[in-house]
Amino acid sequence: MKAFMGDGIGRTMILELDRGEDIVEGVESALKKEGIRNAYIASAVGSIQHLEYHRPLTMDEATEDEFLSLNGPFESGGISGTIINGVAHLHFSGGGVGGVHVGHLERGTKVLYLMELVVIELKGFELQRKLTPENVKKLFPVSE
Repeated sequence: MKAFMGDGIGRTMILELDRGEDIVEGVESALKKEGIRNAYIASAVGSIQHLEYHRPLTMDEATEDEFLSLNGPFESGGISGTIINGVAHLHFSGGGVGGVHVGHLERGTKVLYLMELVVIELKGFELQRKLTPENVKKLFPVSE
């Protein structure tokens, strides 16, 4: 286990993404524009027209992922995650007429009608994600 301590929270952003916008790119772009490097998603509601995500396939020591690309419509049951050093790590749950989907949200996921996200700035962190031998991007201090 690792624990990282910050200095608290900063600004709060309500981000409204429109039809056709890429969710991951939209979040990263909006935060970059405001000079926010670290944040978390407090709430996200909306709909998705095209879904790109991955999920684990096995319980092996190193992860093996399945990447899916699906056309909707889908209703988002929620998006959660962190943006660390400007890079989003988002997970979602959602469903459509074809069933329920849960996993790691990828670039290329597009809004159907609307996606509203509440994003909270995190202060005092100097972290980055690095790929481990288990094929997992984990958090490390920037100095490592």
